[in-house]
Formats: sequence, C-alpha cells, structure tokens
Amino acid sequence: MPELNLYQLKIFYTVARHLNYSRAGEELALSQPAVSRQVAALEKSLGLELFVQKGRHVELTDAGRSLFDYADRIFDLADEAERAMSQFKDLERGQVLIGASTTIGSYILPPVLRAFQERYPKIELSLHLANSATVEQMVTARKLDLGLVGGLGRNQALHIEPYFQDDLVMISSHKHPYNRKEEVSTEDLHKETLLWREKGSAVRTLVERFLSDNQYLFKNQMEVSDTETIKHMVIAGIGIAFVPKRAVRQELSLSLLRTVNDSKFLIPIHFTVISAKDQHTYPTVLAFSSFLRKWPVS
Repeated sequence: MPELNLYQLKIFYTVARHLNYSRAGEELALSQPAVSRQVAALEKSLGLELFVQKGRHVELTDAGRSLFDYADRIFDLADEAERAMSQFKDLERGQVLIGASTTIGSYILPPVLRAFQERYPKIELSLHLANSATVEQMVTARKLDLGLVGGLGRNQALHIEPYFQDDLVMISSHKHPYNRKEEVSTEDLHKETLLWREKGSAVRTLVERFLSDNQYLFKNQMEVSDTETIKHMVIAGIGIAFVPKRAVRQELSLSLLRTVNDSKFLIPIHFTVISAKDQHTYPTVLAFSSFLRKWPVS
C-alpha cells in the first residue's frame, strides 16, 4: 500500500468534520472541485471508498470512520508537537491550559493568575471552569494540562498532588431561625430546603455522603450549578446550603450569611492538583506548577 499523503489526509479530515465538501473548501481556501479531486485521489490510492453521497451532504463509510479516528489522533499529535517545539524556544512563550472547579477558580486562582502573568507576560493562560468530575475527564483526555479539583480522587491515569484543605460549612441567611438556636436538630432539617451543586461536583459528593452517613433528610432539594447563585439564594431565604468556608468569607464579614454554629455540620474537603501521567509536560506548564506550589493559600 502506498504511503498516506498527509495533504490529502488533511483535506479528507476537514471534509469528514463538516460532512460537506463546500464547507471544507471554505476552511481550507480551496474550491469544491479541488477538494473533491484530492479526496478521490486518496480513495484511489487506498483502494477504498471513504464517503457516500446523501443529498447535499456526505456520510463516512466504515473505512472512512476508521481513517477519521486515525487522522484525528495524527493531527492532535501534530498540534502537540508544534506547541512543544515553540515552547522550547523560550520559556516566556507558550500556553498553559488549566481546568478548575468552581471554588478554586473563583476564590483561589485569580490572584495566582494575575501574579503569574506579571512574571511571565508572554505565556497565555486558559482557564476552564467546570465541576470536579468534568475537569478530571478533560485532564484524563489530555484536553487540559492541569486540573485543580475537590476530592482526593482515585483515577489511576492521573497524578494527584494535595493542594490545600478547607471545610464545608452549613450557611443560612442572617434572618434564619437557625441563628437563634443553640443546636439544630434532625427535625429542623426535615422542614428545610437544601440547595446543592449538580452531580459531578466534589461538594455535592461529600454532602451526599455526609447526609447519608448521618441519616439527615431535608424536605426539599434544589440543584444549582453555581456556588455564587447558591449564596444569593441562601441570602434571599430560599434554603440552606453547604459551601466551602473560603467561598463565603465576604458574606460572613458583612453579616449577609451566617454559619450554623454547630461543629457536627463541618465537612472537610481536600483540593488537589491533577495531571495525566502519560502526558508530555511543557516547560510553561512546569513553570506554572512550580509557581502554584509556592503561592500561599490563605
């Protein structure tokens, strides 16, 4: 079998992503006939049909789907190689792709990112916020260089490094009846609405485990996929919530929120830095990792 023509493979890959010759031509700055000729030449060299026509669009054959998977990996590796080479030229050039859970991304990273950019102004930082499970998946798939998440994790494909520890505290509005109680009982919780994060959040996982272990039940539960929104809803008196203590420092100081004054409602939460074990570590990523370790979490 003749060697694959990478130029033709790139054209095939673009058509396969769009399933349309005209759109592929627009992306590649080629005419539709030119795209068609190159795909036909690739099919001839392979002795296989890669597309079948379906109206105005095309569909991949079984052989086409298989080749698309290989092409996807080939061009991902080519992009990775290009990025690695550009970063070896000068440490002050390159990119770091960071994923973070809401707590770290909103309340820990901003001063770290500002200080890092001041130290390395030519390194481009990209921050993707998502729940811990999503960040873990993206790091495992090597779509992110580093992840900062809640929970200790057990993914064998990841390198997991402890970062810092906090506590989840139960918060209520400053007008809530809990504030006049010395102790909150199980019966009190039965009358309450619990506001909590979506499935996949490390906070949600810990709260679910805590409630199950202690057999605490709430009258209602409301799922909210953002900690800031949860805080505002608690302030409005819609319900109570468990949130990381450092996420409510300002609201506590302004007496907008109160923590339920009972140590039995404290839930320890560990935050970690994760990276894929088999991933090439770029110089810029090493620089950011080192900077992050030295930054004091207060």
